[in-house]
Amino acid sequence: MRTLALDIGATKIAVALLNEDHVVQERLQIPSNVSTNIWEELQPLLRRFTVDLVGIASAGPINLLQGTISPINIPQWRNFPITQLVQELFPTVQVGLLGDGTAVALAENKLGAGLGAQNMLGVVVSTGIGGGLVIGGKAFHGESGNAGLFGHHAIAFDSLTTCDCGRAGCLETFARGPKMVEFARQLGWNKGEDFIALAQSARDGNPVAIAAIDRGTQALAVGITNVLNILDIHTVVIGGGVSFAGEIYWEPFLKHFKREREHAGFLNEVDVYPAKLRGDAGLIGASLFVQDLAR
Repeated sequence: MRTLALDIGATKIAVALLNEDHVVQERLQIPSNVSTNIWEELQPLLRRFTVDLVGIASAGPINLLQGTISPINIPQWRNFPITQLVQELFPTVQVGLLGDGTAVALAENKLGAGLGAQNMLGVVVSTGIGGGLVIGGKAFHGESGNAGLFGHHAIAFDSLTTCDCGRAGCLETFARGPKMVEFARQLGWNKGEDFIALAQSARDGNPVAIAAIDRGTQALAVGITNVLNILDIHTVVIGGGVSFAGEIYWEPFLKHFKREREHAGFLNEVDVYPAKLRGDAGLIGASLFVQDLAR
């Protein structure tokens, strides 16, 4: 069974063909942070494939009931009828939509670092902060499909910083890669333009870069602990490009996370794992989901 999977993110849209074992056979992508008509650019990529199923993982918010998506960082797609448009391209196949954080969590739970956990929080730290939940061994979508979208819960309600979503003090305004870079630049750091450069500066001992990453990881630790406090989940898998920076990122995060969860009293035994599936997790999760949907 051949599955076409889409992973719609803040900076790119990945399209891949996967086999029945959810292994990526072919992968293409286009940028999503552009002013040109994204759907017109995406259609030729999709038409290249003959498939049995189509799974779509998208940045949120999404609306499962209507089959629409409104990714915060893709302004031209507001209430965009992605399910209908894809179904028109593939009229005879099953099409399934889920949140990209949920797709990552599902993939890591079934085939990756969280294998076997009955309850799990999946986290994506990249251009934005994504999240998804597996509850009772199954992807938990919530009523509209946005369960686990914890990047947009406020951790500093009196913050002067407004998130792209319009709220003040969202976790994303502190913890996502571009915001750590922005904070470092405000303090005079000028060694590059992106998080890769910031992480390298931190490895080289630059105190401003170290401080920026420390602040971002502390914010993430607070945000994750908030979720675990509410749901009493004890397994966390963290992926996304920022998390791939290695010890310069993980060491301060684990330090802050240990301190935060100690206050809960019941979160003493929490397993935190780096994601195994890396950049393919969203695609694999979309494939897993739509195959299960078609059964």
